[in-house]
Amino acid sequence: ALGGPTCGYFAVAESWMRRMPGRIVGQTVDRAGKRGFVLTLQAREQHIRREKATSNICSNQALLALCASVYLSTMGKQGIQDVGKLNVQKAHYAAKRLTASGKLSLPFAGSFFNEFAVKLPDGANVQELSSKLLQHNIIGGYDLGRDYPELAGHMLIAVTEQRTREEIDAFADALEELV
Repeated sequence: ALGGPTCGYFAVAESWMRRMPGRIVGQTVDRAGKRGFVLTLQAREQHIRREKATSNICSNQALLALCASVYLSTMGKQGIQDVGKLNVQKAHYAAKRLTASGKLSLPFAGSFFNEFAVKLPDGANVQELSSKLLQHNIIGGYDLGRDYPELAGHMLIAVTEQRTREEIDAFADALEELV
């Protein structure tokens, strides 16, 4: 939906550093249902001659890498750990808060970091609910039924370190009132 280059972390133990692939190819399906492939990781544009290159993916990737480097160096090792812990704590607080009334449930029992799915009551429409939440200045979760028909009536919620307890409580209160 968004497109463009993105930045991610790819970490391995030091003994594996020289064995990391230079390219990873992802497989997807386009709007017409045709199978397609995309380079999801590439060290650089080795496959394109410089004089024939028409994209600036290396420049874009370099800018993203610079931004990530500045953030990581500013946060430091402890800061990144703290952010991760806050993500986990706040997401788990939100999950407990959202399911406290019994109207919503967590459909999956597995572990999660800062994203989790909630099952809405039978017959609830995620798009309508999201529109109502917007009237409360709240952006609702992602409608999982759009990509997974078997998960119609399920919403994907993301909670990061930037959300406050008050915001999480307001979201839970609004959601409980509207479902």
